[in-house]
Amino acid sequence: MFVACVMSACALMAEASPARMPVILTSDCGTEIDDQWAVAHLALSPRVELRGVVTTHAPGLTSDASARAVRLILDQSARGSIPVLAGSSIPLADRTKPLRNAGVDFIIEQSKHFSAKNRLRLFVIGAATDAASALLVDPTLADRVAIIAMGFESWPKGGPEWNVKNDGRAWQVLLDSNVPIVVADAAIAKKSLLMTPDDVVKRLAHRAEPGPTLVAQFNDWMTKHPDAGKSVTGLDKHWPIWDEATTAYLLGFAHAESHPRPTLRDDLIFDLAHPRGTIEWITSIDAPALWDDLAKSIDAPR
Repeated sequence: MFVACVMSACALMAEASPARMPVILTSDCGTEIDDQWAVAHLALSPRVELRGVVTTHAPGLTSDASARAVRLILDQSARGSIPVLAGSSIPLADRTKPLRNAGVDFIIEQSKHFSAKNRLRLFVIGAATDAASALLVDPTLADRVAIIAMGFESWPKGGPEWNVKNDGRAWQVLLDSNVPIVVADAAIAKKSLLMTPDDVVKRLAHRAEPGPTLVAQFNDWMTKHPDAGKSVTGLDKHWPIWDEATTAYLLGFAHAESHPRPTLRDDLIFDLAHPRGTIEWITSIDAPALWDDLAKSIDAPR
């Protein structure tokens, strides 16, 4: 096995223009209170061209409900013109049969302007259903996109983290394909991206929208789930802003390591016996730089 440290400006990302990096986001926004931060950050960053958001499912959340949650943040960010499409509200029943919808078609259509030397970034911060379906509909998509995902518990285990267990078959499709993949796992988010209600107020309450909205959503969620933080992090009133780990990588505030690419067993544990290519795994995040960049993006003229 080999391991090599790389920055987010590694070969996977190096082809892009330094001006604005093109991104499509797939998200289960509305499940908790982390996707909203990634939506706002990607929509407002002057370094990112957010071409659209495809929403997906989670237990108790349909893709339509998720789309409404995304539109609220985009409207508050004065980015209401960014397309939002509801994807699948159910996981794959068969890893060979896509669940085609408007979101899947949007991913494929947008990718047609890209190539292996100039890839579209496809963020997966919810169930991977629509990303996998797009690859099943058009396998050549793997030659035009690079996936940056929030998923799994840790390396080298893998494991049934929230996004992965909501569609394990979809992740089997992704790992079995040739698409480049970068992963931020639950362990790095819990290590680097914890927030308390006081932290969120200090960082965002006095800023332009969607800062106050993100504060209100975070505090409302923490009030409704008073024991969640301690059960997940071991700390009272702390919660990870999980999905901002992917934004950190894109914007250069994270390091990753290159590993042999595993396959995924049905129990969602990695099988490293027969690796195929490589996978990039995020190992550290400069959280202060990430949060400062979010604040600057919110405060920038629109």
